Amino acid sequence: MIKPNTIKIEKGFHSRGFKEIEEFSLTPLELEEYLDRYVIGQKEAKALICTKICTHFHKIRHYYLGAKRFPELEFVKNNILMIGPTGVGKTFIIKLISKKLGVPFVKGDATKFSETGYVGGDIEDLIRELYWEANEDLDKAHFGMIFLDEIDKIASSGESVGPDISRTGVQRALLKPLEETKVEIKFPQDGLGGEPEGGFPKKRKRLFLNTRFVLFVAGGAFQGLEEIIKKRLKKSKLGFIAEVESEKEVKLNYMKFVIPEDLVSYGFEREFIGRFPVVAVFDPLTEDELYAILANPNSVIVLNKKRDFKVYGIDLAFTNEALKSIALKAYKHGTGARALVSVLEKLLTPFERVLPSKGINYLAVTKELVEDPEGYLASILNSSGESFYEFYLKALEEEEERFNKWLKAEFQRGKDKFELTPKKAELIFEIYKNREIEAWKAVEELKFLWHQVKNYEKVFEHRTGVKVCFTENAIDEIIEAVLKKNWGVFAYCEKVMSRLEYRLKYLIDEKSRIIYITPQMLKRSSFWGQEAG
Repeated sequence: MIKPNTIKIEKGFHSRGFKEIEEFSLTPLELEEYLDRYVIGQKEAKALICTKICTHFHKIRHYYLGAKRFPELEFVKNNILMIGPTGVGKTFIIKLISKKLGVPFVKGDATKFSETGYVGGDIEDLIRELYWEANEDLDKAHFGMIFLDEIDKIASSGESVGPDISRTGVQRALLKPLEETKVEIKFPQDGLGGEPEGGFPKKRKRLFLNTRFVLFVAGGAFQGLEEIIKKRLKKSKLGFIAEVESEKEVKLNYMKFVIPEDLVSYGFEREFIGRFPVVAVFDPLTEDELYAILANPNSVIVLNKKRDFKVYGIDLAFTNEALKSIALKAYKHGTGARALVSVLEKLLTPFERVLPSKGINYLAVTKELVEDPEGYLASILNSSGESFYEFYLKALEEEEERFNKWLKAEFQRGKDKFELTPKKAELIFEIYKNREIEAWKAVEELKFLWHQVKNYEKVFEHRTGVKVCFTENAIDEIIEAVLKKNWGVFAYCEKVMSRLEYRLKYLIDEKSRIIYITPQMLKRSSFWGQEAG
């Protein structure tokens, strides 16, 4: 192992990549709240993963801050092994976390490594990708995350005679990178024999990426592991669990009882399993959870389908019953959230093909459509369209109700001074619907406009010496006008306030010395000389 004092700590303190680590302050609960926006269920798995990942980066921060005084300080990584059926969000969660943290993220399929036996070069190529994902910021690449998918596929089958090169060999090749190794960064032109004019090769400083702080996360479905666990529990006289399961008619997730010995029996080397001290177990998604995924206004599954139709100028809205029927169909597939995508594609592709040529610019996805898509499409084409427009409005109304339910919960746990008024809720939904973006992004956009109005108050006071304060309802009016007219907040406020500026000294509240701008003042032409906007 490379000694800690061989790393140049001083360089890290001044690097752009380390700056983000030095200022890292995210807590596990904050990261968990972020995941809750997107990921339904999996409470235990999310709690464990968020805790260990936050701890990992806080440990890096403290390691760097203390390594100058204690160069012999060791750093131990808590790489994570995720166990769960397909389509429950294992990869999705890690992608979301890496995006939130702003660290480079690389995904590799473990099955590709098994094709060539001892594949140190392959895993090294995956590590090198961190450098390019970090936009060639080597310091930032040192703090990246690598996700090894289908890790269960490199477990030894136990049937071969002699060394299992294609599986056990891959496990052994991964041992050093999982803990710590140095990988040289190779550039595209390296080894091509090219030389600049004059015949002298260009000298370049050799770059090495150390995996000491790179967090490895591995995931897989681990089919067959459940039987190994059940067998061990029975031998340990814990078979009463099965009795409880049958008596209460509850389906236990036996994967949650997994121990390292079970993974060894499954076909992993002890040294390999030892590199993954944290094991997060995911539950299969229930029918209700599949519905909740679809009903979540941040669901990329539904939003992507809406965007597909939006490119043709067609607005899509889903009824509650339609989402429940889709969830039921997907649940029967047994492939988790991935089945939702398959079901939606099969149902809506015929509409996506035909409607753009018929001049139809709206579609209600109802229970009737889900149960008989061909008949529903024929009915649309053979009708005047008015009745189907009523279906669309009803679906849109239900969609707004689902959105407002999420919005209310989001603001209840929010820490912003931003006040959610009925008008703001309406505007946020309009942004969400018209731009087909995640709900939280629509919230952030409106908050940004709100903060711009508050900043304008300060700018106006600095320029005129008069302190003004827009009421919340007045801010709502300004934001609505800005969105409709596609104006900038400062430009619109300047236009409005320029008509009142010379009268402001007569409107000052003598107690607070503040002028409160109300919606009535914005609208009354007697104040502006003419209607604002």
